[in-house]
Amino acid sequence: MLPQDIIWRITERLTELQALCEESIAQLHPKKNQDLISSIEECERLCRTQLNVMNRIAKRY
Repeated sequence: MLPQDIIWRITERLTELQALCEESIAQLHPKKNQDLISSIEECERLCRTQLNVMNRIAKRY
């Protein structure tokens, strides 16, 4: 497997996880589930950070 393939696979999974976070937040009640929403938003930010890391390394390959 080539580095580009691995980068692509990881990037795809992170993108899917980010979309799942966004969809999950949209389905929750903003007041009743604020603590859960906050946690999911943090996970989504971490996904964005990881995607940024993968995009930077993708430029090398």
